[in-house]
Amino acid sequence: MEPLLSLLSQLGLGLATNAIYDLLKGTAKGPIDRESLAREVQNKIDLSGVKMRAETVITALAENGFLSIKGSHLYAAQSLVFGSTQGGAIVGDGSSLQTARTATVAGPGAYVQTQGNAQISQNADGSISFHVGGSAVDRINFLTTKPK
Repeated sequence: MEPLLSLLSQLGLGLATNAIYDLLKGTAKGPIDRESLAREVQNKIDLSGVKMRAETVITALAENGFLSIKGSHLYAAQSLVFGSTQGGAIVGDGSSLQTARTATVAGPGAYVQTQGNAQISQNADGSISFHVGGSAVDRINFLTTKPK
């Protein structure tokens, strides 16, 4: 259970509460053991309608699972890193990632998706950089859906 607590402390209470609520809704059909719960939380985090603010830095990286951020606003005064190191991540559909000097905004139907070793860094100097590893699965995609 220690890795679970470490993960939750890194994400922040607001993000963790939202993720746990969604997970528990999905497992309401029957009991779930501690190992399964920890594995589920570590493998997929869905954030929707979250507002998170940090005085310095936010690092939102999927290490082995999947991170999904929709309709949310993340703000870190100095820098913000979003993406994945081995898993996958997606942000969009009315979400923004913002620092004091930069903003990445994905309106309704627009998404930024990372897979493998791929990150977007909004740096303290006001620059935005894209990092992609050397593997064939490492990538950053910009996606849109058709309006309804």
